[in-house]
Amino acid sequence: MTNLYSFDTSALIDGLERFYPQKNFPALWEKIDDLIAQGRLLISEEAWKEAIRVASATKDWCEDVNAARNQAIRNTDAAVAAIVGAIMRDYPQWAKQGRKNGADPFVIAVAEALDGTVITGEKGGGPAKPKIPYVCDKRQVPHGALVRVITSEGWTF
Repeated sequence: MTNLYSFDTSALIDGLERFYPQKNFPALWEKIDDLIAQGRLLISEEAWKEAIRVASATKDWCEDVNAARNQAIRNTDAAVAAIVGAIMRDYPQWAKQGRKNGADPFVIAVAEALDGTVITGEKGGGPAKPKIPYVCDKRQVPHGALVRVITSEGWTF
């Protein structure tokens, strides 16, 4: 079975800026690029916009013209939009959390529409303050941190 991953902005930030900087873990990021080339690593267009909003290592990684990482962008189609609509009906308080979490329902919807796994740096959440892991659990969408990709793919370094 081939795994497909829907990356949240926080997973990219965790990877590139907190735990696995590209200059220190080049082999990891080459394997990430391989997943993108295979069409197995997707980033919702909303998460992509978040990732390139401010100057950072994440923005630089996304916009590296030599890497063609923009092929990871998953545009919002009817299937994704329908799932986002259902998520927002079930968790209307998500919209009240502001722009900061605006891409989250789309990250989940991409994974759900394609039977993939959400990769996020978020933890926790609950009915009053939904977060990706909580909503994924409620919708039975697999999720985990970047290390889940590493272990699921069987990568060793």
